Amino acid sequence: MLRIARLLLPLLSLIAMLTARPALADDGFLEPDQAFKFSARMVDGHTVSVSFQIADGYYMYRERFKFSAVGARLGALAIPAGTVHFDETFGKNVETYRKAVTMTLPVEGEGPYTLMAVGQGCSDKGLCYAPQDYKIQLTSSGSVPLPAATAAAAKPGAPVAAAPA
Repeated sequence: MLRIARLLLPLLSLIAMLTARPALADDGFLEPDQAFKFSARMVDGHTVSVSFQIADGYYMYRERFKFSAVGARLGALAIPAGTVHFDETFGKNVETYRKAVTMTLPVEGEGPYTLMAVGQGCSDKGLCYAPQDYKIQLTSSGSVPLPAATAAAAKPGAPVAAAPA
């Protein structure tokens, strides 16, 4: 059964991407960049702080955060504990965040670098968004947003599964 679900998920994701834009607006769902507002800044010359402001009625998954960098090396992620609950979409206990989450990463490198982040979240109304990609240019003294600060791995707003109500 799990094998069938894994095979069908990409097909369902494609169908969802093609129909998501009208559904998001019609059903009152926020676009991903409004539901999950990303920001990052250098705390000092060796630590980056990454934050997500999460809209009311939405949440993000701890295990879906991923980070990489071009031009720098990242250390181990420091992230606060989330709220644990059983998620029917994933069929297991997961940690989630509501309202906001801030995490830090040690950074090694000279000069500017590009931080790439991935995050995924859902609406309490039953819509889960595809993982979203975020990108920002950082220097040891701060951040400089790139022209396209966020770009989804799939089309923005594309749901991948219905979340439990």
